[in-house]
Amino acid sequence: KPRKDLPAWSSPAVHGEGNKTQVIVNGYRHIGGYDFRTGSELWRFHGGGDIPVPTPVMGHGLAFITNAHGRLAPIYAIRLDSRGDISLKGSATSSTQVPWSVRRGGAYMQTPLLYGERLYNCRDNGVLACYEAKTGRVVYEARLGSGFGGFTASPVASSGNIYYTSEVGDVLVVKAGTSELKIVSRNPLGEVCLSTPAISEGELFFRT
Repeated sequence: KPRKDLPAWSSPAVHGEGNKTQVIVNGYRHIGGYDFRTGSELWRFHGGGDIPVPTPVMGHGLAFITNAHGRLAPIYAIRLDSRGDISLKGSATSSTQVPWSVRRGGAYMQTPLLYGERLYNCRDNGVLACYEAKTGRVVYEARLGSGFGGFTASPVASSGNIYYTSEVGDVLVVKAGTSELKIVSRNPLGEVCLSTPAISEGELFFRT
């Protein structure tokens, strides 16, 4: 499907619910949702960063989209049943189709994590913000620590824990669902790590 946009690094995401399946694309000139079967545009939204990297994540009837390169660093929660141009007007931060948004605080490299009722968004500098996914209320915002050399790998989660891997190879285990940041442990890999871990059959796999 032709898009009048600039090159970006974000992977598209596919969301299926019932007999309705759509492809959601992060972008600079416009973010959009497309019918999976026909490719027709379902909705579009203007207001992204100029080199979007994070992949959209979906849940609770919403698509969560973030980026942080250039003038804007937003987080948007967009209803999956949206249709047409749903861009926010003027200084508005919400609408019927966009229940909440954050103007500054989005992530440049990391895809955010939706885990249960919470959305976790970590910036490159290691500042982790936890939001109520449905409302956008900030539960907490805190730095994971110092001396980690930044964060590029996206987080993964299992059994109530979230795993953040720093660029210098430290794996921070964060307790999910808490009202404040709680770091369970810090585990060094001993090598530089920029890639997202994988979880399979009870084991974590890291590529350094």
